[in-house]
Amino acid sequence: MKVRDQLSGLFWLALSVFVSVKSVKMGVGTFHLPGPGFLPFWAGVIFGTLSLVLIIRGAFHKKPSKEKVKPGGELRYSKVAFVLTSLLIYVLFLQRVGYLPMTFGLMLCLFIIAEKSKWWIQIVSALATSLLTYVIFYSWLGVELPKGIVDF
Repeated sequence: MKVRDQLSGLFWLALSVFVSVKSVKMGVGTFHLPGPGFLPFWAGVIFGTLSLVLIIRGAFHKKPSKEKVKPGGELRYSKVAFVLTSLLIYVLFLQRVGYLPMTFGLMLCLFIIAEKSKWWIQIVSALATSLLTYVIFYSWLGVELPKGIVDF
């Protein structure tokens, strides 16, 4: 396991260095006046840092224990199919239905798949996520979001 972590960490480190170098050539700019390479550069820096953590953790991590994987801990393909289907429905109906209801529905589906909390917490979390992202993107950043059936 630790060799796989180190190899994947090296791959992501190389990719992040490549992206960061190309971003610098495009022009990073500043925080107040970002250039075209601003976002890819900082994404490369973050991914590079995380890949270094993975490499170091793989170097100092002990051998994995021989514990068996619990049946609920395995990847279930039905959940993957449900997530992909919900994302496809989100993309197809986003313009017609609108950002708020579709984002609420998507987040509710994703929280239901996680199965980690009570139903009312999932509903409140989906509502809070939808409203918070709406406030951030529409009100604060001025991004035009699809209104659909919700016209305000």
